[in-house]
Amino acid sequence: MDFQSDNHFNEQYRPPVRPQDVMQSAAIVLGVVAIVTTCCIYSSIIFGSLSIVLALLSRGDQKNLTPQGKVAVILSSIAIGLSVVATVCMFVITIHQYGSIENFINAYMQIMESLTGMPLMEGTGI
Repeated sequence: MDFQSDNHFNEQYRPPVRPQDVMQSAAIVLGVVAIVTTCCIYSSIIFGSLSIVLALLSRGDQKNLTPQGKVAVILSSIAIGLSVVATVCMFVITIHQYGSIENFINAYMQIMESLTGMPLMEGTGI
């Protein structure tokens, strides 16, 4: 048997790409982007939510998620959780340092007025 003359050994078989596979890949990529952008609070929540939606849509008629879908949901859940924790911590630190949101806004206005040299909110009484 001559293996060099058989052309079918040189051909590569590629299975067709299913839409579920594309959605799973996109969900994983968005989950990674959500983890990376955790310091950018709102973008992390948006990317994480989109990743979870794509992972759930990739399941199709099946009851369970594939391992790739589970990874995407776990990554996105971690990213959303970290973003929520960071938001709450920033809010608590602001309240602790300034006493209230109004005091924080007044301090911010004073800093901006000192930097720009002009009042920011004329006639508002703030």
